[in-house]
Amino acid sequence: MTREAVLMRDLICIYHPEFVSSRDMRRCGLHRPDLFNVERLVEESLAEVGGYKFVDAAHYDFSDFSDSKTTTVNLKTRTAMVGSVEGKIGALRITAYNPHRDRLDFFYVPQRDMDSVRVACYGKAAHKERIFITWNPQDHYNSFHDFLVKDFVELAQACDA
Repeated sequence: MTREAVLMRDLICIYHPEFVSSRDMRRCGLHRPDLFNVERLVEESLAEVGGYKFVDAAHYDFSDFSDSKTTTVNLKTRTAMVGSVEGKIGALRITAYNPHRDRLDFFYVPQRDMDSVRVACYGKAAHKERIFITWNPQDHYNSFHDFLVKDFVELAQACDA
């Protein structure tokens, strides 16, 4: 399956208020996920479940100053890259599609840990930063495993203490 199809099946059709309340939206989303901006729907679902507002501002997506990112674990390299994390002022809520397991995994990175996980880009993108996540066949995310949360609800409701 594609990342968009799994996001629609396992997240958006379950948590997004417009998809929850409309059988036609769910049917269309499951049949044609490519018609939708699934990243935006994930952000709206996070705000709904988390109880904060989706604001889509510079350097953060939500009223609690956290930001949402989606990524996919590469089938060959078993790595996922989260780009454009420079300048983030709050926590990072990451939704990762793992095609090795045909599932979504969720990571919450508190603001205090951002400097330890992001790395600089090089060349023309030297002003940018990104995060690399590595998954192994023992179903472990190596050094990023400490940021793994059990499900979407925990991701949405997590907050920096």
